[in-house]
Order: sequence, then structure tokens, then C-alpha cells
Amino acid sequence: MRDAIGQVFTLQIILAFVLLINGYMAYSVNYTRAFRVKNQIVNIIEQYEGPYNDEALEKINSYINQITYNVNNQQLLNFQNDNPDAECPNYNGWCYVPHNVTTNDGDGERQGTYYTVVTFVNIDIPVINNILGLGNFLRVVGETRTIY
Repeated sequence: MRDAIGQVFTLQIILAFVLLINGYMAYSVNYTRAFRVKNQIVNIIEQYEGPYNDEALEKINSYINQITYNVNNQQLLNFQNDNPDAECPNYNGWCYVPHNVTTNDGDGERQGTYYTVVTFVNIDIPVINNILGLGNFLRVVGETRTIY
């Protein structure tokens, strides 16, 4: 009888280990995708000197569709509720927050803006997300250089 209980316990440990490894791999793949999307969005915003240009938004949206990056809109709404200055164009899986800065150099004061770009890791495990509240853990944040 002892051997039967030992084998069931061993099988449970093996299954838990397999689930843990698969969960880590799923998170890793989705984190990498969100990181790549964030980097491309930062590059496009710097290239077009802001996300307000229709051509820039079109280029960002086509890249997001090409890489098949999808995010639950609830994550975007939660981020907007936490950050009232945040804008999420088309609710396409990313948001940005503009920051106005003034620098004082040899030429005088210059007004500039840099953008904080936020993308989200798409891991939707309802029970775990509701209990643990993984909202901040599932965000990838980056900033552009200051655009004058």
C-alpha cells in the first residue's frame, strides 16, 4: 500500500513541475513579444517625433498586426484608470504617457517632450490574475529620448 501512495505522490510532483515549466515558457514568449513591440513603438515615435502623426500610428498598428500582438482591453483600462494622462490609441495593446520637460542649456530654455510607452504581457489566467493582481507585473515600460 505504501508503494501505491508513493507513486501517486511522485506523479503529482512531476505534473506540478511540468505545469510550472510550461507556465514559465508561456510567460517568457509573451514577455519577449511585448518587449519587441515596445521597442518598435519607441523607435517609431522617435522617428516621427511623437505618436500624434497618422502615419506613425498606421505604422505602429501595422507592426502590431504583423506580429500578432493581442492584449485584453481590461489591462489597458486599468492602466488608464491608474494614469489619467495616459492615452491608448485604438486600444491596440499599448499606451503612452507624454511628459513635458524644460531644459536650460547654453542656447536658453527649450521645451521638449518624452514619452513613456507601456505594453502588456498577454497571460490570461483568470483565477491567478484576480487573486494575485498581476497588473504591474505584466507591464513592459520604456521611454523615448526627449523630442524638441
